[in-house]
Amino acid sequence: MWHKISWRLLRQELKRGELTIMAAAIVLSVTAVLSLSLFTERLQAGLLSRSAEFLAADRVLSARQPIPTEWLEQAEQFDLTTAQRVVFNSMAFANEQLALIDVKAVSEGYPLRGELRLAEEPYGAEISVNDVLPNPGEAWAASALFQELGLKIGDTLEVGHSEFVVSRVLTYEPDIGFAVFTDSPNVLIRYDELAQTGLIQPGSRVRYHILYAGSEAQLNAYYEWLAPQLSDDLHSWRSIADGDSPLARSLQRAERFMLLASLLGVVLAATAVAVAAQRYCQRNYDVVAIIKTLGAGRRQIQQIFILHLLLLTFFSIAVGLLLGWLIQAQVIDWVARQLGTSLPTVTGRPYLLAAGTGFISALMFTLYPLLRLIQIPPLRVLNRQLTGTDRWRWLHWLASAGAIYALLVFYSQHWLLSTAIFAGGALAAGVLLFVSQLFIRVSRQAGMQAGSAWRLAMAGLQRRARSNRVQMLSFSTAIMLLLLVLALRHELLADWQRQLPADAPNYFVVNIAPTDVERLQQEFAQRDIEAADLYPVVPGRMTAVNGVPVRDEVTKEARGDEADVSAHNEEQREGFGRELSLTWRDTLPPNNRLVRGQWWEPGTTTAQVSVEAEVAERMNLQVGDELEFNIGGNVFQLPITSIREVNWGSLQPNFFMIFNTAALEDFPATFITSFNLPEPRKSELFELFKHFPQVSLIDLDALIEQLREVIDQVSVAIGFVLVLVLLAGILVLLAQVQATLEERQQELVILRTLGASSKLLNRSITYEFLILGAISGVIAALAMELVLWILQVQVFDMTPSLHWRFWLIGPISGAVVVAVLGRLACFRLVRRNAAELIRKLA
Repeated sequence: MWHKISWRLLRQELKRGELTIMAAAIVLSVTAVLSLSLFTERLQAGLLSRSAEFLAADRVLSARQPIPTEWLEQAEQFDLTTAQRVVFNSMAFANEQLALIDVKAVSEGYPLRGELRLAEEPYGAEISVNDVLPNPGEAWAASALFQELGLKIGDTLEVGHSEFVVSRVLTYEPDIGFAVFTDSPNVLIRYDELAQTGLIQPGSRVRYHILYAGSEAQLNAYYEWLAPQLSDDLHSWRSIADGDSPLARSLQRAERFMLLASLLGVVLAATAVAVAAQRYCQRNYDVVAIIKTLGAGRRQIQQIFILHLLLLTFFSIAVGLLLGWLIQAQVIDWVARQLGTSLPTVTGRPYLLAAGTGFISALMFTLYPLLRLIQIPPLRVLNRQLTGTDRWRWLHWLASAGAIYALLVFYSQHWLLSTAIFAGGALAAGVLLFVSQLFIRVSRQAGMQAGSAWRLAMAGLQRRARSNRVQMLSFSTAIMLLLLVLALRHELLADWQRQLPADAPNYFVVNIAPTDVERLQQEFAQRDIEAADLYPVVPGRMTAVNGVPVRDEVTKEARGDEADVSAHNEEQREGFGRELSLTWRDTLPPNNRLVRGQWWEPGTTTAQVSVEAEVAERMNLQVGDELEFNIGGNVFQLPITSIREVNWGSLQPNFFMIFNTAALEDFPATFITSFNLPEPRKSELFELFKHFPQVSLIDLDALIEQLREVIDQVSVAIGFVLVLVLLAGILVLLAQVQATLEERQQELVILRTLGASSKLLNRSITYEFLILGAISGVIAALAMELVLWILQVQVFDMTPSLHWRFWLIGPISGAVVVAVLGRLACFRLVRRNAAELIRKLA
C-alpha cells in the first residue's frame, strides 16, 4: 500500500512541478561530475600520451645491467609494443681528431612515441622520419659533432672496433631530455651493430633501456608482474609525469588544477542538492501532517518518502548521466579539433563516480530534512508554524560535512588536496557565518536612514536573518569557488609565462674554455645575440656534512657484505651519489630567491657556499652547517651561509651549489651560458661556432616548442573546466534563490494587500539581492584568499601572494549576478496581483 502512495505522490508532484528544484539539483550534480571527470580524464590521458614523446615511449625501464630477455617476451603477452635503447659514452675518431660522444644504439620501432628529425647539413632544414633507422654500417650524428670533428656527409666515423658512414645529421631526438652539463654530441646506430663495436666490457658505465607503448591498463598490468623483480639499486620505471623537468612540473600542476577545479564542481553540485533537499522537505510538511491525521504511522511515512526520494534520485541520476555524456562528447570533439589530436577513451569510473555523487548527495543532504519531515506533528494542519524538532540539527551539519569530505576523497583519491580544500572551506565557512551576521546588522542600521525601497529591503534582510545567513553562505561559497578557480588559473598561466617567455633561451653552450670566453662574447655582440650570464663550472663531490660522511652511490658488486654496508650507512648521511657541477659568482643569479641566510659581499675572502632550498630540505641542511667537498683530490670545508629558492623551469643555467669567488677561483673550469636565437637565424650557428671546436651546443628549440604546445593545450582545457564550474556556480545561486520564493510570495501577498506598488516591490527585491550579492562577494574574496594561501603553499608549491583585484571583482560580480538571478526568479511573482498570489498559495 505504502509504495503505491509513494508512487502516486511522485507522479502528482512531477506533474505539478513540485520536485523541479530537487530533481534539477541532482541532475546538475551528476551532469557536472560526469562531464568534468570524463573531460579531465580524457584530456589528461591525451596530454600524457602527447607528452610521452619526451620519453619516446609511454614508459621506460632503465637498468645498469643487461635486461633479461624474458621481460621483453612477457611484454608481448600484455600486447605492449617495445624497443630497446642502450646509451653510453665513448670516443669517436674522424679526420685525425678525437671527440667524446654519447652512443645511442636503438632497435627497430624506435621511437615508440614522437619522431626523429634529420638534416642534410649541420643546423640545416629538418625533415621528420618515423620507423626509420640508419642503414647497416651507417650512423646519424648531431650537428655539434660535425663542427667538432669537421665532418661532412659521407665521412667515416670510427667508434670502437667499427666504422660507420655518417649519412645524416641528427637534429632532434624526442628523448634527448633537459640535461645540459653532461651531454656530448649524440651518435645514433642500430642496436644489432652494438656488439661488434666491442665497447661494452665488464665495468663499463652503460644504461640499458626498454621502451614500452600501450594503454594504461596494459602498462599497469605489466608493471604489477614486473615490480617484484625490480631492484631499487639497479632499475627505474618512469613515465612522463615523473622527474623534475619543466614539462613534468607543468603537467603535474595542470593535473592538480584540473582535479581541483573538478573537486570544486563537486562541492558546488553537492551544495545545490543540499539547498534543494531542504526546500523539498519544507514543501511536504503539510502532506506529512495530513497523512498523520489520517492514521499513518511513522514507519509508513518513512517508507513512503524514502521510496519517493529513491525513485526521484534514480530518475535524476539517469537524466544527469545522459546530459553529462552529451555535454562532454560535444566539448571533447571541439577541443580535439583545437588541439589537432584525438583524445583517448577512459574507463567506466567517471560514470560510477557521477552516479555515486548523485546518490551520496541525495542521501546525506536529505537525512536531516527527512528526519524533520517525519517529526512533523499532525497539529500542523491547524497551526502552520509547527515545523518539527531542531534537536537533530547537529546531525545535519555532521552529515553534510561528512558527505562533502567523502565526495572529495572519493573523487580525487588525493588525501592532501581533499583535506586542504575541506579544512580551508570549513574555516572559511566559519568566517562567512560570523561576517555575514555582522554585515546584516550593520546594513540594517544603514538601511533605516535610506528611502522606502531601501528600508523595505533592509527589513526583509533582518526579518529573514537566519535564512539569509545560510543563503549568504551559499552565495559566498559559490562565488569563492569561482574566484578561486580564476585566481589559480591566472597563477598557473602567469607561472608558465614566466617559465617560457618569448625570448626564453633555446640554446645552451657548454665546455667553453676560459681562453675562449672573451672571443665568444665578442661574437655574440657582433651578431646582436643576447646571452645569459657566463657561469664557470667545476666538477666535484660533496663528501661530508658537519664531519659526517655522506653516502655515495655504489653498485651491489662494490658493496660486499650487505650487513656490513647497512651498519656503515647508519653512520652516514644521504648524499647526491654523483659528481655535481659547481660554480661561483659574487651576485645572486637571476631566477634565484634568497629564503634564509645572507648573500656574501663581493670580494669576500672567506670561503662560503649557498645551497638550493629543495636540496637543503631533502638533506636536512641548515645555515651554518659545514660541508666538505672533494674536487680533483683537493678536500676542503666551508660553511653554508644562505639557502636559495631556484626556478628550475627557467631553462637557464641553475645550480644546487653556488660558491663565492674565493672558494673556487683557483680550480680549472669550463664555462656555460645560454642564449636565444630565432628560427630564421638558425643557419648562423655553424659560422658562429666553427672557430670553437671544443664547445658543445645543445639545441632546446624543439623541446621548448613541444613544451609550449602542451601548455597551450592545458590552457584550452583549463578554459573549459572554468566554464563548467562557472555554470555549476550559477545554477547553485539560482537554486538558492528559488528556495526562498514561497516565503517571498507570502510577504508579497501582505505588501500587495497593504497597497505596495509593483515599482516599489521591484526596487526592494533588487536592492535586497544586490546587498546579499555584494556582501557575499566581499566575504567570498576574504575566504578565497584564505583557501588560496593554503593551496598555494601546500598543494601547488607556489609563493603565496594577495590578489587585490579579486576584492573588487568579488563584490561587483556577486552583486550583479545575484541581483539579476534574484530579479529574474521573482519577476513573475511581482507582476501578479494580490488575488493571484493568494490563489497560488492556496
